[in-house]
Amino acid sequence: MTGNRIELDGRLIDPPEVRITPAGTPVLRFTVECGAPGETLRLGIVMTGDPALAAKALLEPGRQVKVIGRMRALKGSVKTSAGFEVVAESIERCE
Repeated sequence: MTGNRIELDGRLIDPPEVRITPAGTPVLRFTVECGAPGETLRLGIVMTGDPALAAKALLEPGRQVKVIGRMRALKGSVKTSAGFEVVAESIERCE
């Protein structure tokens, strides 16, 4: 398979937040720390739809999670590496 795909393990930084769009779609957002030891790398994660509500129940600050999805540039940030987030297809809690 080719294309834009990322798989990462990280520690949840803050409590996850779910908002509902005017169309009624749940949107889950949270940040994970996934850098190597001694290195800071924080990535924003977003997931939409019913899977977002199910995933929120698994998440709490400090918990290790595994995220599989794709990277996307944030609007207006195409030229900077800091302007990215991960659109999650799946989120699992690591034990």
